[in-house]
Amino acid sequence: KPGLHVNRCADFARGYVCKKFKIPAHERIDTGLSFGFNPLEETVVMCPTISGHSGGPCVNSVGSVIGILSRADPADRQRCYLVPASELKKLLKKAKAKCTMSPLDLYYRT
Repeated sequence: KPGLHVNRCADFARGYVCKKFKIPAHERIDTGLSFGFNPLEETVVMCPTISGHSGGPCVNSVGSVIGILSRADPADRQRCYLVPASELKKLLKKAKAKCTMSPLDLYYRT
């Protein structure tokens, strides 16, 4: 809407990595969807999060993205889970292999 204020401030919070682990095959969720993504690894981070942070980047002390925030722990809002950047790179590679058209090709096709 015209005149509607949008918060354009970035949120930053300091945290630390607690644990990195691989998700056992029997614990992975099968969505049955060909476009679903189940990471093989997760990183547990102690860092305060708020609703809306999911999908945001987590960076290290030199500014490199180490992962994407996937979810907060419902029992402890100070603990959250990241999908490591290495897993994201695998997903992007998989998506690129399946994509045969660019967004512009899709837009202009008749």
